[in-house]
Amino acid sequence: MSFLALICQFKSIFMIPARQKVNKALFKTLMEKGRSYHSGGFSIRVFFAPNGKGAKFSVVVPKKLEKSAVKRNAAKRRVYDAARPFLKIAAPGSVSAIFIKKPPTAASLPEFTREFELIFKKAGVI
Repeated sequence: MSFLALICQFKSIFMIPARQKVNKALFKTLMEKGRSYHSGGFSIRVFFAPNGKGAKFSVVVPKKLEKSAVKRNAAKRRVYDAARPFLKIAAPGSVSAIFIKKPPTAASLPEFTREFELIFKKAGVI
């Protein structure tokens, strides 16, 4: 397998498509009009776009939590991987930003997935 194929395979495992990510303009609307829900390891802000076609997600890892960009991006990939099952069943038009409070580890991913399910149900995303 070539190096490029290996990198593409790695990215597809841990990231979500760009069309399912929240863009800057939508993020601003989400922060102004969205509703917050809190959990132990993270909090989410949810906004339902009236004419939205698909669900959009974003993950925010603050610099206060991880100083290194490499570690922040690794944390984002872990969270996207844990949230992946909910992308397909999320309500159309839902826009969600996940704010991380503690860095996820490989061992804590099942716990994050359970918390995602509970908080997404509470928010009405799934």
